[in-house]
Amino acid sequence: MMIKNIAHIILVPLALLCLSSCDSNQEKHKKTLEERLVDSFSASENIVRERVDVIVSASKDQDYVLAMNELAILSATQQNNPAQKQAINLLMNQLRFNMEEAEFTARSQRQDN
Repeated sequence: MMIKNIAHIILVPLALLCLSSCDSNQEKHKKTLEERLVDSFSASENIVRERVDVIVSASKDQDYVLAMNELAILSATQQNNPAQKQAINLLMNQLRFNMEEAEFTARSQRQDN
């Protein structure tokens, strides 16, 4: 009985601690791709951060062509560190997917009419 109580006293807080750390890790991974891009360029020059702001705004406005063009310029005009390259690539891939999905939906709607 005593061992059971001691195990309960130790294991319950330990389990709660593990669950709370899992939740905080999931929150870290829930950043949007736009937020990752902003974070990766936060220490850059103003002109670069302004370009990132244009990219984020275009992405949120679903102006995929503008966002992808700006990402391409950002990628080609300066030396990017690995985190910046990854943020650019992840957002570029997501924008391509979103653009293809929007085109597919528009085509489907035209065929239905």
